[in-house]
Amino acid sequence: MLPSPSTRRWQRHPVDLPVRVAVANGSSTTLVSGRGTELSEGGMELYAGLWLKPGDLLEVEFGIPCRLRMMAVVRHRSGYCFGLEFIAPLQT
Repeated sequence: MLPSPSTRRWQRHPVDLPVRVAVANGSSTTLVSGRGTELSEGGMELYAGLWLKPGDLLEVEFGIPCRLRMMAVVRHRSGYCFGLEFIAPLQT
């Protein structure tokens, strides 16, 4: 049997990136450290100690090689592993 072709829009790249994650909780914001383990042009796989569900919005900040912030939406969750879709870059 032949393997099925990938239906992904962008190729995923294995990485091990430290990131900071910000989630708005009403009038406050929760900041936690996380790890990006797969990265593509359209999103990433994130491990972070947050309780998020599909549809939640968050900010992801990369510090390598320069500071970059992205707005993202949770598309998938399995425990503390999240599949994120990037929405837009944010001003730093």
